[in-house]
Amino acid sequence: MNAKSFGIRPLSGALGAEIIDLDLSQPMDDATFGEFCDTWHKYQVLFFRDQELTPEQHIALGKRFGEVDESAYIPTVEGYPEIRLQDMSKAGAVPGDVDWHHDNSFVEVPQRCSFLYAVEVPEAGGDTAWVNTVKVYESLSKPMQEFLLGLTAVHDVIDVMGPTILTQNGPEAWQGARDRNPPVEHPVVRMHPDTGEKCLYINPLMTSYIKDLNADESKDLLEFLFQKMVRPEFMVRFHWRKGSVAFWDNISTIHRGIYADMPDLSKEPRIMHRVAITEPDSRQ
Repeated sequence: MNAKSFGIRPLSGALGAEIIDLDLSQPMDDATFGEFCDTWHKYQVLFFRDQELTPEQHIALGKRFGEVDESAYIPTVEGYPEIRLQDMSKAGAVPGDVDWHHDNSFVEVPQRCSFLYAVEVPEAGGDTAWVNTVKVYESLSKPMQEFLLGLTAVHDVIDVMGPTILTQNGPEAWQGARDRNPPVEHPVVRMHPDTGEKCLYINPLMTSYIKDLNADESKDLLEFLFQKMVRPEFMVRFHWRKGSVAFWDNISTIHRGIYADMPDLSKEPRIMHRVAITEPDSRQ
């Protein structure tokens, strides 16, 4: 492949582009990889249609971008611990990540990016949407931007999972989960390590509170920011087909699955494979 071997079709004014005529199963030469990264940094989420990836090819694709983050919580494809298995065709239950989130913001070193590959999808429903948190930050007034720069947010997965663990498994299981997953802190505003852009690094699913503020101040500020983040002008929405791939920046975007379109998820299978790449341990 050469550096001009794929087309680009922007999908919204905020973020997201479909990449045309690029076979992800094949290794990219350095020139194509460089253009790919430039395009990714510009659009933040890249989409691909009609791909065919073996598990080995999927893993190799992810490793081109860094160290694979093996899952400690989500089931994986048998024989491939590097590939998360998101199979909603069995239980038909709404998954736990139905609210907007950065993947793994509840750990000290979160994920940098992910390749999500559609193995089986329903005819309708189960879309995914992303938000450009750079544009959200830039839409705020200068005084608000400057105020947020000095703040730190606490991210806590047990705030989300804890009640279910306690109800289903009891207090000992809850305490074990708490011991394994202490709350972590991240700046409310991060500088993107590749682009230098400032982006909001908070999300409704995992961000519990802002530690520098009183409880009522934190609640009101987060509610204001979350409502602003999910305005449609900051979004792109993607309808999956079998063989589709999405590749997103997990620092400067949040995302969520749109499952309300599919009240009974068990009627049609939705099986996705995801390879996630961890951030280098040099956060800003």
